[in-house]
Amino acid sequence: MSDRQDNVEVTKNPKAPIVRYFSLLILNFLVEWIPGLSKFLFYDSGFTALRKFKYDDSLTAIPLPLPKEEFGLNKVEHSVVGLEIFEEKENKAEPIGSTEYLTAWHFREAYLSGRITPSQVAKNLIAKIEAAHTFTSPTEPSIEGFYQYDHDEILRQAEESTARYAQNESLGPLDGVPVGIKDEIDVKGFETRVGTAFINRGNKAQQDATLVRRLREKGAIIVGKTSMHELGMDITGNNPVAKTPRNPYDPNHYCGGSSGGSAAVVAAGLCPISIGCDGGGSIRVPASFCGLYGLKPTTGRVPSKGTFPLTFTCGVSGPFASSAADLALTYYAIAGKDPEDPNTYHQPSPTLYGFYLTNTLTDLKIGIYSAWNQQVQNSAITTALHEFIDAFKLRGAQIVEIEIPELEEARNAHLIAILSEIHHIVNRYKEHRNKLTYPNRILHVILEHLAVSDYIQSQQVRTRIMRHLSNLFENSVDLILTPTSGITAPQIHPRALSYGEVNSNVTGNAIRFVQLANFTGIPGINVPAGYDEKGLPIGLQFMARWYNEALLLRVANVSQEILGDRRKQPGKELWFGDLL
Repeated sequence: MSDRQDNVEVTKNPKAPIVRYFSLLILNFLVEWIPGLSKFLFYDSGFTALRKFKYDDSLTAIPLPLPKEEFGLNKVEHSVVGLEIFEEKENKAEPIGSTEYLTAWHFREAYLSGRITPSQVAKNLIAKIEAAHTFTSPTEPSIEGFYQYDHDEILRQAEESTARYAQNESLGPLDGVPVGIKDEIDVKGFETRVGTAFINRGNKAQQDATLVRRLREKGAIIVGKTSMHELGMDITGNNPVAKTPRNPYDPNHYCGGSSGGSAAVVAAGLCPISIGCDGGGSIRVPASFCGLYGLKPTTGRVPSKGTFPLTFTCGVSGPFASSAADLALTYYAIAGKDPEDPNTYHQPSPTLYGFYLTNTLTDLKIGIYSAWNQQVQNSAITTALHEFIDAFKLRGAQIVEIEIPELEEARNAHLIAILSEIHHIVNRYKEHRNKLTYPNRILHVILEHLAVSDYIQSQQVRTRIMRHLSNLFENSVDLILTPTSGITAPQIHPRALSYGEVNSNVTGNAIRFVQLANFTGIPGINVPAGYDEKGLPIGLQFMARWYNEALLLRVANVSQEILGDRRKQPGKELWFGDLL
């Protein structure tokens, strides 16, 4: 046994100076040239927090639910329900979900009726992308969501979709629907730059990632690559190299990261769907900041072949969408086993079971860890959380007070795991380290002090926290409900756009609630839940047992009904969604 004492300590509130502009340049110089400073910052940053404990737990290298008896996979072996639920809705000529945003259903209904063709939509989309990327003034900046795109390639895909509809050979509800792909995922003919100035420059992908291929097989129009935080190493989306995407609800605020560009293009109405990657909240936090639905699936649920291997154990790809139904539709299209990805082998078949069972929730127990949920910096988040709790109670859900021990240790262990893995990859490009943005140059010098024992201990903590969650889902609750982030979208400091910034307070508060799902491999989802006093979106997070994405998608659909007509579009100046 470990000498770790049981407690209910929640995560600590980070306190550190904000470093940007000249102070950032000076700090970078000092860290790189003064021996001992990087070691001091390494210890001061808390990377050694686990060294005081002596764990004898086994290591869990990949957070997959093994063995089946312990993690209860049999509990989610529902009959497989898939796209037929969308076809049933379509036959009734009903929109799939209530939203002011265009959804895949709107595109499909327009194509089937002959009101417009995918080719005409593609031409409209290209014009909108150009408008969204035109800088007009400092007070009206561009969205900067799409980082790489090709007009001719967009039109080619649209022409093929148009021909299918003309011949009554549509490939289904995604045929002709525009989709954006994060610059961490291979798209044939584009460079997978991972937000850097040097990776894969001049080296275009020769084939699509598995998930992109699956989307193409459903007829989706792959618009291009979306911008991301360099190497996925922070949560704001700030990237002087690949451009910093702006939040359509207020361009002076961040979209979040690292999948900020994927969030921006959906929130601005350029696409109803996009794909991101989530190693430390990189889908759920931007979804929260931009008022979208965002799903981080179970580790291994979506094939990783063709995705740049930034983090081996914490990351997984997943969808952003403007509606709960589009999120479900996209998840079902990209999830499932892949013979070229061993991490996908051990999983039950993906299902959309129960998606429309929204009227009564008497079968659900939702766990609330109040001491943890109170750790937010904006009271509007707490208000939204309580409103949704009350709404779920009205539909019959049982709310259960829970505790999750060792959350602070899990937070530290997640950071050690994900940063060790990214640092390992960056070391392959040591000769290009001076091309990194200044925050990452500083961080990677500091990370040189990580020891193998630190990483091993992080994997032992993973084993412990997975056991805690397994017992919780097995014996107490079906879901865990938290805020997605402790803050709403943070403000952009203009001087940070040129060189980047280090703001540990924003990072720590933004990812406080999302790290647990990445570290343990369980799925998590963000649902829009209202707006703060500035009109910035608020998101709430649900987490479920391994491979139970169907339940998360069901509660997303419930949440969409709860929010109802309170859902808002961004202002007209930053809205480009009138594609039909």
